[in-house]
Amino acid sequence: MADSTPSTTFPSINTQDQSTPAAHPKKQPHKKLSRLPNTHKIQKRPLLHPPIATPYSSSAHTPKVIYISAHTPFVATVKRIRKYLSEMENRTSKATAANKNAYQGKGRGRTEELRGLMQGGDDAGFLKGVEEGLKSRSGSEEVVLKATGKAIERLLSVACWLEGQGGGEEFVVRVRTGSVGAVDDVVVKDGEEDGDEEVGSRVRRVSCLEVGVRYKGL
Repeated sequence: MADSTPSTTFPSINTQDQSTPAAHPKKQPHKKLSRLPNTHKIQKRPLLHPPIATPYSSSAHTPKVIYISAHTPFVATVKRIRKYLSEMENRTSKATAANKNAYQGKGRGRTEELRGLMQGGDDAGFLKGVEEGLKSRSGSEEVVLKATGKAIERLLSVACWLEGQGGGEEFVVRVRTGSVGAVDDVVVKDGEEDGDEEVGSRVRRVSCLEVGVRYKGL
């Protein structure tokens, strides 16, 4: 069946990760790999990916990562993203309801509890409660899409489509750049003594694009 990828123009996407500070320490330049002799060649291995994560577990235990290739079906990718996000939304709703019932059982909400700690002079308990609240707000689950090489264009098309859904009010899309390690085997060329025999391996860095997606308000 033909891939039903919609034609799309790439609008501007927020590439600044709001959770990271503006200033970054200066990175050390990568050391270039040494040149191989004429009798040897590189044999690339496929990038290693962890097993596909189940949508029914928390991202704290199993990150929800989707690896995009140049031939990944567009519609199937969107359906998989929505499946992950729907389960995240269900977990968030259940956790919110459980916390609400717990506070109602005590006869006071979170705000009243913190106010009582502050008025009682329990500064340590008050600060701990505030930190826990901030941590719960900043720890929202998200689906992470990753791509390298030619697949980056496919990933951008998915990100731009998600960015435009609901007039831009349905999803929060964050684009980040990075690199991953790839292992290459060093083998002897055909025609040489012990042709295609592996004589070693080395690691190179590959640029990758990472897109974080979550529902607004999740």
